[in-house]
Amino acid sequence: MAPRRWILLSLTAMLTIALAGCNSGSTANVQNPPAPPAAGLSIAFQPTPPSSTVLNVSTPITAVVTNDTSNGGSGSGVDWTLTCQTGPGTCGTLSLPHTNSGQATTYVPPASLTGNAEVVNIQGFATADNTKNVLASITITGFANNFSGTYVLAAQGVGGGSTYQYAGVVTLDGNGNITAGEQTVNFNDSGANVSYSGAIIPAGSSYFLGPDGRGTLTINPSNPTKDPNVVPQTFSVVFLSSSHALITANPTSALTISASGTMDIQASIIAPLSAGYAFVVNGMDFSLGGATALGGVFNVDSLANNPNNISGAGSVADQNQSITFSTGLVTQQKPFGIVTVPDQFGAVSLTLNFANFTTPIITFTGYIVDSTHIQLIESDSGGFLAGIAMGQGSSTGTFLNSSFSGPYVFGLKGVDVTSGLPDTFTSAGVFSSDGAGDLTDGYMDAVFATLISPITSLPAQLSGAFKGGIVVLETGRAHAGIYGFAAPNSAFQPFFIFYLTGNGNPPLVLATGDVSFNFPLIATGVAYPQSSTVAFSGTYGLNFTQQQNGTEYDGTAIMSVTPPLLSGVADVGPSTDQAFTGTFSTQSCSNVAIGCFSGSFSNATGTSAFVGTNATNPTAPVAFTADFYLIDQDHGFFVENDLAQQSQQSTAQVSLGFFATETAVQAPSATRATGRRSKQPAR
Repeated sequence: MAPRRWILLSLTAMLTIALAGCNSGSTANVQNPPAPPAAGLSIAFQPTPPSSTVLNVSTPITAVVTNDTSNGGSGSGVDWTLTCQTGPGTCGTLSLPHTNSGQATTYVPPASLTGNAEVVNIQGFATADNTKNVLASITITGFANNFSGTYVLAAQGVGGGSTYQYAGVVTLDGNGNITAGEQTVNFNDSGANVSYSGAIIPAGSSYFLGPDGRGTLTINPSNPTKDPNVVPQTFSVVFLSSSHALITANPTSALTISASGTMDIQASIIAPLSAGYAFVVNGMDFSLGGATALGGVFNVDSLANNPNNISGAGSVADQNQSITFSTGLVTQQKPFGIVTVPDQFGAVSLTLNFANFTTPIITFTGYIVDSTHIQLIESDSGGFLAGIAMGQGSSTGTFLNSSFSGPYVFGLKGVDVTSGLPDTFTSAGVFSSDGAGDLTDGYMDAVFATLISPITSLPAQLSGAFKGGIVVLETGRAHAGIYGFAAPNSAFQPFFIFYLTGNGNPPLVLATGDVSFNFPLIATGVAYPQSSTVAFSGTYGLNFTQQQNGTEYDGTAIMSVTPPLLSGVADVGPSTDQAFTGTFSTQSCSNVAIGCFSGSFSNATGTSAFVGTNATNPTAPVAFTADFYLIDQDHGFFVENDLAQQSQQSTAQVSLGFFATETAVQAPSATRATGRRSKQPAR
């Protein structure tokens, strides 16, 4: 009986437990666990944006919103914001301010930076709940690291209605900052001549280099309280390599300035100077109130005899002035003087005495580029002269006729004396010297901006073959009479004086018109030995000077050449990103000129100073024809040669440019943006 009783008790207990559950007051038969809470809305980048990029690279940015209950309606997706420290308008752009979840907005960096780097903040907010957001900080990097070290700058042109000249030294830190420097500036401000010599460049100066090799330097004034119109000076730059660039000075808010020149890394500082230096300078002489140019050789005495002294032995100089043009050149056989030791920026003070010249004593500041090159700028109160000196080194005092032989390409800029304005005469050409006193196979374009109704009814533009006779002195001075132009240009018989530099370096040139005053010109430049390889193809940086209606325009550009076509983008003063095209013939521009090609430039409208202005339709395309003179496959000149055909333009226009192969700016593979703010040429 015991087992049955146990079973009965067990069933009774189970029934009692069940009944107790039914009588507990609950409306449900079974108590279930609570459901888990709904997942909250969230937002995340997919994929994670990069931490850095460069100026010419656009970056897609995508965010995904999860658990968005708006089901893709107007309240869903992602709202985007873009901020940076420099403020609105300088951060770049986002292609879409609002996207669907998983849809990309594209970040496009700004065209330029104030330095070499900028941090931008891109933030995505979930539209359904703005408290849920993601932030990406991206560092935008420029290309200033391609451009660092200490560089010598020099530029010449016009400013304040007269001559403008600049020379100096800047130290670039590779991050967009100019950390040190010295400058000498000459210009005319409202009729008053202003000069700052050897002034230290203050902090805050900067530079920028864009992805296509174009950029800017902004240099603060050294003494802004001395003249109220002295403001920061901006230069356009086109990068050739880490050691070379071409530059142009742009107008300021207070002064109309336009000038072109060079920027070269300072390779070495020679202390003290020694041996011979050929030099050419041009500009303004205040005592004459007119244009003037000097050329010659100054020979610094040996270190053993009299260091820093120029005794006059082995020295020679020539002077040409617009006010006394009809009397011809004045030659001083033995200029003497003294030169100081370089300062910390490689600047020397050079004082030369010219007994027979109108201005007998001239002091220059010379900024040393390397053992061969010195940029010169007048730093006394007598005038504005600037140019270049090139060392003769071991060749000093050893020159013969045979020292000057082979083919040469020259470029000249100067003054059409009928106007007296800077850069109103331009010329480029090619010739061969036989080393025995004769120039052969010459061809040149010589253009006068204001000599439109020439004396004796001769044309103001001369393009043709020439020859000449030459005598070389032991100092390196080589006087050449140019002749042989065909009628009606046979009266054009200018004088070219070459100052030889030896050691494979180019001679410097002082040019003057004939004493009959038919073609009054004063000009200086450089004659480069011409290579037998004169291919014209590749990517070039260039700078140019243009005179039109008494106004000068200078600019820098990049140019891509694929024979027979060319194209590029120019920056002319404040007008940037001016596209141009062109073409050239692979046939020589004469049957004697090797490496000379005829061509033309054209822009999209008539508003670009680079190609001129259409008088009757200012928005119509305007072109000018030019001859290209190739020094070698990497360097050359172009000169405008259509003065006689400019009836469609508002005034006569002359142009001279120098171009050189551009080294590619190092950047990741990407679509190249326009990106503005982005051998020595002739001076």
